Amino acid sequence: MVAKFTGNVSRCNELEIKRYKNRLSEPFLDRIDLYVIMNETNINDKPSVDSKSLHEKVIEAFKMQILRGQNELNGKLNDKQVNKFCTLDEESTAILHRATNSFNLSFRSINKVLKVARTIADLESSVNIKKHHILESLNYRRR
Repeated sequence: MVAKFTGNVSRCNELEIKRYKNRLSEPFLDRIDLYVIMNETNINDKPSVDSKSLHEKVIEAFKMQILRGQNELNGKLNDKQVNKFCTLDEESTAILHRATNSFNLSFRSINKVLKVARTIADLESSVNIKKHHILESLNYRRR
């Protein structure tokens, strides 16, 4: 069976979408690392990064993880490893504490934010997780 794009985003009304979303439990939703809203594209749109450059960045991020002494990828770090490899400066810690209180983040959610921030920092070849890495990571959370 081949799916065909008809140009319609959804046939469901807002109430039906809300009912469906309410059936998903918080612990289930907590396990999703990234929420990204995609905008429609145009045939004339050009990518901001080519595949080769992106591939090279990912390889460099993997190398940083290995040099840091990680045996696991960022997304697979356990709690002890998160504490070891996802250290924050005072400013980043304060931002994460405010977000934790404002958004009522669970322990699992906090660790997800830290792992995503660690990956963002690695993709930028940054040894340390900085304020903007935490903020970007928080932007990928479910709203």
